[in-house]
Formats: sequence, C-alpha cells, structure tokens
Amino acid sequence: MTVLVRDLTLADEPRWRELYREYLEFYEAQKSETSIDLVWQRLITEPPHIQNVVAELNGQVVGICHFHYQVSTWSDTSQCYLEDLYVDEAFRRHGVAGSLVAAVKSQARSNAATELYWLTRLVNLRAQSLYDRVANKTDFIRYEVSLTESD
Repeated sequence: MTVLVRDLTLADEPRWRELYREYLEFYEAQKSETSIDLVWQRLITEPPHIQNVVAELNGQVVGICHFHYQVSTWSDTSQCYLEDLYVDEAFRRHGVAGSLVAAVKSQARSNAATELYWLTRLVNLRAQSLYDRVANKTDFIRYEVSLTESD
C-alpha cells in the first residue's frame, strides 16, 4: 500500500474530527467541542495558524499531523514543532507515521527551519520505536506550569 501525504482539505473535516478525538482519547485529554472547533479553524484558516498534513491509504484518511514554526534564540532561523501525530489503530505498522514525519521534515526544510522536534509520552513505546529510527532522543526534561490554575 502506498501512503499519500497531502494537505488537509475542508472535505476532510468529518474524518479529521474522528481521528483527532481518538488522538485525544489516546492521551486521556478532555477537550470541549468548542475547543475542537477552534483547532479546526486554526488548521483551515488561510494561511493556517497551525500547519497540517494528512495521510491517505486507498483514498481514506488514516493519519493526521499538526505542526508549527517558532523563532529561536538558538539559531538565526525557525524551528518546527510537530505537535500532534495520530494514525488510526487499524493502519499502524504500514509506514503511515513515518510518511507523516518525512513530509513534515521536508516542509520544515523548505521553510528553512533548522530543527524539527516533538514530544511523546514515556509509555508510548510503539511510537518511540519509529522515533528512535528517525530522530535523536535528547536529554531534556519538560516542565509545565498550568496558567489556568489559581495560585
């Protein structure tokens, strides 16, 4: 099976919503419909606030990927942050995730980014088996402070 990676289109909205909800469920994240609507709008606005690609197998969207660029104090150019990558469970181990990463890498290079990076959970071992082949694991630890809490 050949994986086709392409830009998201308006016609993809129902399938995108299905896959995005599965992605949120995988990460045990709760988002309101209003929040999901906002993500969709950020993806389809021209130019998009969040860049994106989808993967197709046999004409069906089976994977989604969202990414964006940020300036850096570490380089003269931008860096590309791959924020979300999800592949339908039934289509894993078919090269879909690798094709999505490769497409983002190509776009990041075209946009003169000096680095492509992403995060995954420690327990996401299946994804790490791919990531260990296509990227270098770093020794950085992520810290978070919720700004919605009252301190």
